[in-house]
Amino acid sequence: MTELFTLPTLRVEQPRKVVATRTRYNFLDERGTLVAVATDTNERSRRVAVRAALPGNVLAGAQTLLLTDPDEVPLLVIEKQASNRRTVVRRPGDDSSEESDLFEGEVVGTIEAVRTTRHYVLRDAEGAKLGEVTGDLSLKRFAVTDTESRHVAQVNKRWAGLRAELLTNADRYSVEFLTNRLSEPLRALVVVLATVLDLTLHESKDIV
Repeated sequence: MTELFTLPTLRVEQPRKVVATRTRYNFLDERGTLVAVATDTNERSRRVAVRAALPGNVLAGAQTLLLTDPDEVPLLVIEKQASNRRTVVRRPGDDSSEESDLFEGEVVGTIEAVRTTRHYVLRDAEGAKLGEVTGDLSLKRFAVTDTESRHVAQVNKRWAGLRAELLTNADRYSVEFLTNRLSEPLRALVVVLATVLDLTLHESKDIV
């Protein structure tokens, strides 16, 4: 298992680019060492990227990101649906001669917005509930609880600095696991949760 899925804490950061034509998230350990990268599989036009970079303007629609280790070995596929209510996380396809089959691997689980985009349900591949995510009113602090309502992880949006917040897309998050007794699918969903929250709340117009 790659180091990404065993670390007790993670930092998830977007590069500081005023105009970004491809969404990217860097996953770092507590020392700042790069352990994984999630990159949008589709590059947007510069015109769309400029519009998205302006204050009050964000992206909408379906997005698919590929999560890889620093050596570009695929780890997970993150598929945000156009409705912004549901994201499917799957393992990359194995032993495929077709690049498209990379995105047809088995499902790990789903992250689904319920009621508002402050509340999410985490489910496994069969649809069984693994836990819930509840955000505060500022949409900056998200508590992850398991099916027994135990607080098992915390995802917080961090201040990136005035210039970065106003002029770039450089959102930053911290991910903290409060226990190491999590099932494999739940831990995988929490690992990508900051990315999903950012895509849902800061990269799309359909915010509830």
